[in-house]
Amino acid sequence: MPLLPIYMASLQNLSVVEIQLWSGIAIAAPAVTTMIASPIWGKLGDKISRKWMVLRALLGLAVCLFLMALCTTPLQFVLVRLLQGLFGGVVDASSAFASAEAPAEDRGKVLGRLQSSVSAGSLVGPLIGGVTASILGFSALLMSIAVITFIVCIFGALKLIETTHMSKSQTPNINKGIRRSFQCLLCTQQTCRFIIVGVLANFAMYGMLTALSPLASSVNHTAIDDRSVIGFLQSAFWTASILSAPLWGRFNDKSYVKSVYIFATIACGCSAILQGLATNIEFLMAARILQGLTYSALIQSVMFVVVNACHQQLKGTFVGTTNSMLVIGQIIGSLSGAAITSYTTPATTFIVMGVVFAVSSLFLICSTITNQINEHTLMKLWELKQKSAK
Repeated sequence: MPLLPIYMASLQNLSVVEIQLWSGIAIAAPAVTTMIASPIWGKLGDKISRKWMVLRALLGLAVCLFLMALCTTPLQFVLVRLLQGLFGGVVDASSAFASAEAPAEDRGKVLGRLQSSVSAGSLVGPLIGGVTASILGFSALLMSIAVITFIVCIFGALKLIETTHMSKSQTPNINKGIRRSFQCLLCTQQTCRFIIVGVLANFAMYGMLTALSPLASSVNHTAIDDRSVIGFLQSAFWTASILSAPLWGRFNDKSYVKSVYIFATIACGCSAILQGLATNIEFLMAARILQGLTYSALIQSVMFVVVNACHQQLKGTFVGTTNSMLVIGQIIGSLSGAAITSYTTPATTFIVMGVVFAVSSLFLICSTITNQINEHTLMKLWELKQKSAK
């Protein structure tokens, strides 16, 4: 993602404003189709198999990466990104699978490990990708990642084991309507508030993506290539995320989820502001590490609240519906970040997004939500709505 502005510039001769515009659109594009497809895939996973939803997402990603390698214009790239979103995300499919398989008392730990695994992939990607793109070019990089993703899909088909999915005859009579899942999530204070702060977290995170490349270039006073520098910066971020994500998950299991989110989002906001004030790579690197240590707590905490509040046979539906709302932040954030960067400076974008992170904590600070979240309030509301519908 941070290399996207450089890739857009390589596809076509564009001005700085056009590069930021196309980069913002490309980042937002999959979120548009994901917003529509994610609840449908989640419901299908509850009905058929959550394991095969993970594999479907991996296969779709592999196909889209292959097509991206063949793109010759920014428009073609954006169209493939739209297709990528239609296949649904690997992370939300994995979240539904992992949360359903995990014991209730270890759910936070499992989601923390999942976040750590996502971070591990994001660590290796920029580190190898930045160097590979410098040597072989972006097309070769995308083609290689497509092949690796396909191999992972095959491996998952052979090794992933699903134990909690019930056959149709064993499944309790639970209406798995998507519209009702939206109603339950938004009518329950704890899930509604956490989804709002999750949307704002995505807004701020994706708002910084297109700004990272020009910011790193502006403070890079070394002989190292800009693409490699961006790879190192992202690797530092995700290394910190790998180390911290399981710790946040364990805190969530101890019912500290509200406190965890408030502390993490304020610290994450401060780290983003510090990046905007950076004047050299070393300072920028330190601030990226702080952001990685704290950002890893945010989205996993939102998902933790949601999956802990719903029925075992509705995990996919609720995770998909939640993700459908969270990507709103990705869409608006990436476009807003690109616009701010185009007409001001990359540093301004980071400062603005840092303020968004910090201010979002007020939605939880000013709420009556307690740290204890094992109440199954979503399921109670779902059952009430199901009775009233009969």
